Amino acid sequence: MIKKKVTLEVLAARIQKGFASVETKMEKGFSAVAEDIADIKRDIATKEQVVALHTQVQSIETEIRGMRHAKMQSRVTDLEEHAFGKSRA
Repeated sequence: MIKKKVTLEVLAARIQKGFASVETKMEKGFSAVAEDIADIKRDIATKEQVVALHTQVQSIETEIRGMRHAKMQSRVTDLEEHAFGKSRA
């Protein structure tokens, strides 16, 4: 096997080419990360939006609880009238 002598200039050129390749890949990767962060910032809900949604959900829950209570009273009254001929309330 013949050994080829590598000069310092050839070795430096190879290393420089390798670093250039890595630098290009890193730039592409960082650019992709920056785009992902921009997408997240664009799409994520603000604290104010989350608070507003929470308030709406609480209001709906309160409304539903009231509806269930009224419906239960109505059903109990119907059952009392059916069973006893009149409501006890």
